[in-house]
Amino acid sequence: MSTYSTYSPRLHKHGSHELHHTFHSDIPFFGEDIGPISFRDWMWDTEKLVQPLFSKYSQFDILRHVTSRFIGRASEWWQERQYRVKKGRKSYINTFSELKTCMWKHFIPPSFRITKLQQARIEDFINIGGAFIQNLAKFSRLEKDFKHNLDLLLSEQRKSKQKLKSFESMERRA
Repeated sequence: MSTYSTYSPRLHKHGSHELHHTFHSDIPFFGEDIGPISFRDWMWDTEKLVQPLFSKYSQFDILRHVTSRFIGRASEWWQERQYRVKKGRKSYINTFSELKTCMWKHFIPPSFRITKLQQARIEDFINIGGAFIQNLAKFSRLEKDFKHNLDLLLSEQRKSKQKLKSFESMERRA
């Protein structure tokens, strides 16, 4: 690959060679299908893999290994971006987080993006839905209890009517 960044890697006890052998093959390839859902799934899987590595390896090494898994259109995008960085038209990407933000802007169309306000509203709806389901379950229990109690009352009423009829028939005989 061409120039990655001017990031100066921190010194770590683990080297890039070790990172390559323990981590590189686990990173999924990205670039054959670059649709928003494929990108989101790839990013989710990749984030889970790189998260524990931040304390062991430099951001530069992680970034280099992640971008080496780009193929097809993703690789073309990365190479073009790196060319623009060289020409001074784009800023360097120094961290995985910066790569994630840049890729998100490029591979996710605006119609798929949501704002923080929209995300908060979605979370509110999810919470409201959860509360509704809990209340529905309580209502269902209350409904069963009500029906059971109603059946008991109706049964008691029938018994009372039978006793009353029985008492009235005894009175007529007497």
